[in-house]
Amino acid sequence: MKVLGNILRADGRSCRTTTSPTVFCGLLGVAILALVGGVSLAFAAPNVHSDGSDGAFAPTAATTTIDLGLATTGTWDQPGAVSGNGVYDPEKWAVVFKYSSVSIASGKTVQFINHPSGAPVVWLAQSNITIAGTVDLAGVNANNGRAGSFTNGGPGGFAGGRGYLISNNTGSAGLGPGGGGHTATASGSGGYAFPGAGTLPGGAYGNPRIVPLIGGSGGGGSSSQSFGGGGGGGGGAILLACAGTASLSGTVNANGGNGYTSVYAWYSPAGSGGGIRIIANEVTGAASALSVLGGTGNASGSVGRIRIEANAITLTGSSSPDYTWLKPLDNDTAVLWLPDNAPRIRVVTVGTESVPVDPGNRFNPPGDVVMVTTDPQPVMMEANNVPTTWLVKLRVTQRNGASSTIDAALVSGDELSSTWQATLTGVPINDFVIVQARATGL
Repeated sequence: MKVLGNILRADGRSCRTTTSPTVFCGLLGVAILALVGGVSLAFAAPNVHSDGSDGAFAPTAATTTIDLGLATTGTWDQPGAVSGNGVYDPEKWAVVFKYSSVSIASGKTVQFINHPSGAPVVWLAQSNITIAGTVDLAGVNANNGRAGSFTNGGPGGFAGGRGYLISNNTGSAGLGPGGGGHTATASGSGGYAFPGAGTLPGGAYGNPRIVPLIGGSGGGGSSSQSFGGGGGGGGGAILLACAGTASLSGTVNANGGNGYTSVYAWYSPAGSGGGIRIIANEVTGAASALSVLGGTGNASGSVGRIRIEANAITLTGSSSPDYTWLKPLDNDTAVLWLPDNAPRIRVVTVGTESVPVDPGNRFNPPGDVVMVTTDPQPVMMEANNVPTTWLVKLRVTQRNGASSTIDAALVSGDELSSTWQATLTGVPINDFVIVQARATGL
């Protein structure tokens, strides 16, 4: 039996990837919501920490595809090995580009190839960000031709579950903290800002400020033997931060992938919308440029989240859904990441095997953790800044079969640092599972 390990944390590491078992972690709602409060009187242009090392980004081709897998692995605030390729920071779980400016002209489209980790995208610009064209981070639509495989989410979003293919390849639940459920007779769409829909809807997660940056979750795979499509992929996530003006007249699309529409309710539900966060001195243009809608179908996905933090917001119209905002900025230094004292939880061992700090994004051999027994195995989690009165749970998603949730028990420690344990049972031989930890306030 192979158990694909993971990391579980309430920071950006939560739930990762498009096709992998390294999914995790829920956002620790109660504590992170505290980040929303507080408005200072600082009106200076924000320091977004860009050194301009990736140059000016102004693509000239009709469609420009950014391969996030080319990013240098390192710390986000250092230049990458190749200018223009960005830096992947495993601790922040983000691919970060530090531009001097960004200008996506009308008629131009920017799309992405996901990083192997599934990480979201961060654009930091020293001056302005202008989007008159299209930035596409949408999840992939469900499709009958994808039976037996996952349906990709956008960067920072999560895959739709596999659809039914044959009797020993029966499909799976959607990935992500709000992944839609899946059984032999039912499934559900992805949740994010709200729970999903369908018989087995995915739950809500995250917070209005989108800190950490995280995208949408996938819909559960079809449980129909006559229609084996995977669920819609979750919309991706992007942070656009500049010291000057963010001008929006085009489209930033982080919608969830559509499900399949049929008279049968169990056909491939949709993925949820992703996340768009904007930090700038001023944000102008049309709010309709921003869209994080859930995919449509028999069971539509939840909408995602849109957040704007600026000293001046002069957008016209409405985004989809409406954005939340903070005005003026907290201070002249943009808050990009979770603070050091934010709640975090990660899986550290499965049985006697250690889980990598930055798990591989694989749902195939060799996996992150390989088990050679079908006996029940302890799953140990380490938490920081998590009250011991909170609930810690482990979600287990099989590559073939239903997902389940296991309650974890406190082993030792206090709010500052604690250890929790859940017991993993019933993992099939010669197959894979995803384990995902989540801590929530009472």
